Amino acid sequence: LGLWVVAEGVIYDMFDTAKHVVEKAFCSEGTKRYVSCDYGTQNATVFLLWELGNDGIWYCTDEYYYSGRDESTQKTDNAYADDLEEFIAGRNVEAIIIDPSAASFIALLKQRGFKVRKARNDVLDGIRFVGTLLNLCQIAFLEKCVNTIKEFGSYIWDAKACERGEDKPIKQHDHAMDAVRY
Repeated sequence: LGLWVVAEGVIYDMFDTAKHVVEKAFCSEGTKRYVSCDYGTQNATVFLLWELGNDGIWYCTDEYYYSGRDESTQKTDNAYADDLEEFIAGRNVEAIIIDPSAASFIALLKQRGFKVRKARNDVLDGIRFVGTLLNLCQIAFLEKCVNTIKEFGSYIWDAKACERGEDKPIKQHDHAMDAVRY
């Protein structure tokens, strides 16, 4: 009818496990590696390891997911920094890309010698960019990134915001999705 309508339901409806979930990455030893991080205290903290494949695809090859709420125990910045060191042990990582609002964690990572990049935190631009990468099959996820893969199916638009003319995701089941966006 020529009417503009807001996308309903799942945000990344183009995500297809048959196309975007793989058994192995095609990366060489000296590949570029980054970790994207969504930091939370009660909410989940997520680290995603990204490796540039020989085929030009960015592979999410590993994930760390810890929810203080789900585990009934919160971790400190130091505990998360220890977990990050263990997560990337033996891997040459260019930088940690992290939500700029995680100021205390960023300061601690810098003290520990990590190179940190503050993520671009524009949600809609990030969603559009990830959607484009998915459509072009330029990002893929190893099967073992189970929480990230699960969140692709539960990351949805806020229907009430859509009624007000806003495109806005619901702020739940979004921690790995935020890390992917970064």
